[in-house]
Amino acid sequence: MWYTVAALLMIIMLIPAGFLFFGNKNGADIDFVWRLPWIMAVIGTALNLITVPFFSVIMGSGDVATVNHRTMLGAVIGSCISWLVMLTNGGLFAIFAVTLGNIIISWSYLFKYKPELLKMVLNSILHKMDAGHTESTVSWWGEIWPMQWKIAISWISGYFIYQLFNPVLFYYHGAVIAGQMGMTLIAWGILISTGTIWIQARSPEFGKLIAKREWKELDRLFYRVFCQLIGIVTAGAIAGWTLIWLLQLHYQKVGERFLPAPQVALLLTTAVFQIVVTAFATYLRAHKQEPFLIPSVIGAVLQGTATLLIGKYYSSIGIIISFVALTMFFGLPSGYFIWKHYRKIWHSG
Repeated sequence: MWYTVAALLMIIMLIPAGFLFFGNKNGADIDFVWRLPWIMAVIGTALNLITVPFFSVIMGSGDVATVNHRTMLGAVIGSCISWLVMLTNGGLFAIFAVTLGNIIISWSYLFKYKPELLKMVLNSILHKMDAGHTESTVSWWGEIWPMQWKIAISWISGYFIYQLFNPVLFYYHGAVIAGQMGMTLIAWGILISTGTIWIQARSPEFGKLIAKREWKELDRLFYRVFCQLIGIVTAGAIAGWTLIWLLQLHYQKVGERFLPAPQVALLLTTAVFQIVVTAFATYLRAHKQEPFLIPSVIGAVLQGTATLLIGKYYSSIGIIISFVALTMFFGLPSGYFIWKHYRKIWHSG
């Protein structure tokens, strides 16, 4: 229910905000269709947001493979649809095409394999105030809400750190550079998603060991997965950069859709640092706590401010350098400090 409300608020707030932001543009003239792609992109993101609690429940029940399979298929189909749209001169509709893959896969899976889950949620919403229903043995306000609202704000903060890149570049520097940033962010996002799935797949195991207070076994498992994670993301970053560099060298028509290779290298490097912080957060959140709220909000404010101020004058290279700097000198150190601090406190009792 709460995710549905958040999705509706997203639609209500972001669509007019986009019209206001781009409608008052004083830079280069916008002589192409952008309003409908913006509406579709916002709605697509909202529809994906609604699926989050369903697949969180599925993952929490131990069916991690299903969630990972859904994520992979959604990413592949979304990328294929996006490329098809661009090849047919679909322009900014490619942004919605990326989210469309996840929409198709996620909702198809829920309607086909989890209709009872959908019915249960719908009945819960419709009959929430029905006195005849048995009260839940889990206190929503006491056990779930205190952590959920913090994770929600942390997630939203992280989401808007890089989702602001494209609108700012589009506003001040035009569609070409914004499109290049968008394509590069897709590559960056695939890398981040791969790493996130790798560590979150072990989250249920972390939770079981924490419940048993088997701290040494927990750390052994975490360190092993952590090393695998860093290796995979680093290899993915090198492979991704190499591919884009070769495309720009030999197939310029495709390669020019990405940012210049040096900027791509910097952006993909941040994926390695970001995934380290994600690993720390997953470890601590398995304790049913969310200590990353404050640094997430601070990071979002700092990066948002830097994107608006630096992006105006220094285009994509300025945004990427500020992103790298804040990740290296704020995100990574604060993430490590929080992980080390709370791990020591929680495991000492």
